Amino acid sequence: MSIYLTRQPIFCRDESVFAYELLYRCNDENAEQFYYPENSERGSSSAVYRNSLFGVDTLIYTGGSKAYINFTGGLINRQAVREFSPELVVCEVGEEQLDDELVQSEIAFLKEQGYTIALTGTEHSEKLNEYLPNCDIVRLDIKLPQKELEEKAYVCRYSNKLILADNVETAAELDYAKKLGCAYMRGRFFALPSQSAENNLQPLPVNLVGTMQLMASPEPEISDIVSVMSRDTAMCQRILRLINSVYFGVSSKVSSINQAILILGLDYLREWVYLMGMQKISQNENMELMKLALLLAKFSRGLSGLIPMTGNQGESFYLMGLLSMMVFSGERFLAQALEEFPLTNDIKKGLLRRGGIYSDVFEMAMSYSEGKWEEFDAIAVKYHLNPDEVSELFTKCITGIDNLSN
Repeated sequence: MSIYLTRQPIFCRDESVFAYELLYRCNDENAEQFYYPENSERGSSSAVYRNSLFGVDTLIYTGGSKAYINFTGGLINRQAVREFSPELVVCEVGEEQLDDELVQSEIAFLKEQGYTIALTGTEHSEKLNEYLPNCDIVRLDIKLPQKELEEKAYVCRYSNKLILADNVETAAELDYAKKLGCAYMRGRFFALPSQSAENNLQPLPVNLVGTMQLMASPEPEISDIVSVMSRDTAMCQRILRLINSVYFGVSSKVSSINQAILILGLDYLREWVYLMGMQKISQNENMELMKLALLLAKFSRGLSGLIPMTGNQGESFYLMGLLSMMVFSGERFLAQALEEFPLTNDIKKGLLRRGGIYSDVFEMAMSYSEGKWEEFDAIAVKYHLNPDEVSELFTKCITGIDNLSN
């Protein structure tokens, strides 16, 4: 049995992260039965049950934020939600599932125990009032007809329920969602770099370019890296702040660039330098987008490693994935970025989706991260990828992503 699992951020009004929605698929005919392992007992720890549900501890995917999970009626009736701490999970239930009296009873119990309950699929306005008492959040599609959307939003506000605006794709829809009183937002808009008229592609500072060039070498000299980085006060401050963060658990304060690099290691340093470079290129401070770009870079490199015909080209696939943030910026911005970067034709073809193995790897990385499992499978089957290996790879790639924002 294989579990595909990815995450999508849900934002507060100030665009900080409220929770990560966990999108999952079980590659098993008995998907409703997979929650409890054979011969398990109800007294086992919650971590065991979380792991049996997704194959990993969900904290790896949420980075300390809440996990927002849509539970099926079968899982709710099997009391799967109870195995998660109320502080760590938002239980989403569909309107159609609440027609089941057993589901209603379990949801009422969960509400009494302090769980946050979200309602989705509110197609019938007349039923909304019936289900509101046992929920805290209502997910509304921003694409609904205006009159219907405003009526439902009014009912939610009147009942003191929080609203999650889904499918937010433009700045206008974000503004509209805030006017409706939505507390939370989710959608492709938040995967777009924040750009203004003057935020065109800018050349990188010479010291950052020099560091990136050194890191691209198969065996870079640490002394050369230290020499270049030491010329840039901002780079020095950021790397020292990173190494002295709680995440690395250094017992005594590090004040030397050379020591910081030795502690980080070249692989971690390369990721950090590339990430900072992308931030400069796009003139963008959207940290969630930075995390997504880094995840796609690591996942693309990992996927290439599962395909023998790619050869020893992992770093090329890594760079292609990292440049995914240019894809989110639109075709014009992407074309400009491709002109500025000395990229191989394979990487350019991959980013432009013009066929070939680079394009296939990029499409797989994107579709998996967005939870588009059928699109992923359509390409993965060409390369005979093992679902278990892919799932394990993605989990490995996402580990530590949230610690790179220091």
